[in-house]
Amino acid sequence: MKRKLLMLVTMILFMFLNGCMWWDIDFDFTTNTQTALTTTLPTISNGTMTIETNQYASYASFASETYNLTDIDEYNDILLATRNKIRKSNVQVVASIYHYSSFFPYSTVIDSTMNGSGILFKADETHYYILTNQHVIDDKDKLATYEVTLFDQDEPIAATLIAYDEDLDLAVLKVPKGIDDDIEIMDLTTRIFKKFNPGELVLAVGNPLSVVNNVTFGEFLSMESIANASFKVIYHNAMIHEGSSGGALTDIDGNFLGVNTWGSSTTDEQSFAVPNDIVYMFLYNRGILE
Repeated sequence: MKRKLLMLVTMILFMFLNGCMWWDIDFDFTTNTQTALTTTLPTISNGTMTIETNQYASYASFASETYNLTDIDEYNDILLATRNKIRKSNVQVVASIYHYSSFFPYSTVIDSTMNGSGILFKADETHYYILTNQHVIDDKDKLATYEVTLFDQDEPIAATLIAYDEDLDLAVLKVPKGIDDDIEIMDLTTRIFKKFNPGELVLAVGNPLSVVNNVTFGEFLSMESIANASFKVIYHNAMIHEGSSGGALTDIDGNFLGVNTWGSSTTDEQSFAVPNDIVYMFLYNRGILE
């Protein structure tokens, strides 16, 4: 009861808080009630998937068997194994924005460099596919090159942008496979169209403030509306900072929950992620996932 009261007071205080995103976007935190739907699946029409704003309320619940463990050592081992596993799905993403010099010898001039995180979510015979935020690659009307550094690798790999959506703040890059890559492909499907449990443990992995493959722990708090998105986003309190953008939010077993995208400049306790159903809709509609 005390915990619920504390969360309610905290949410009321947040409604009066005007923070800003790392990239100078006004922040507006609001709480909305959700209306249950009669279906638990997204609408697909003419090959296009649509996730309704209040779709989440109709999703089935999800329970991890890990929470049923009574042996603390076994539980700790799972936490450490999950931490190490999701690090291998995390990549460093660097986008270099440039223009061509108008003076001889007409060389390339770098205007800015952006650093963020990415998620290995798919592999085929020749390439890995990496999910990140659009604002990390930010190539709108600009010339840009991209580099990705895989887990436990020192040298970056040139990447190709294959899809992005500015409104959803999502993008996909691909890089050629190596021979001895020590990586994990993150599970995007186990938690699709399942509710997140208030208070369940979540892990955020990324490269904040140049700290590579950093993992923080927190709780899923609620689904909320913010001014920066037209859809409900995941509100959690695992700490993320500049450079975490594009990194994964996972459950206790390393299953994908969302893409960490927004944080507050005023507190470490406010973190927001694009939820997995919106990510799946984006990937499905681009023909990247079936």
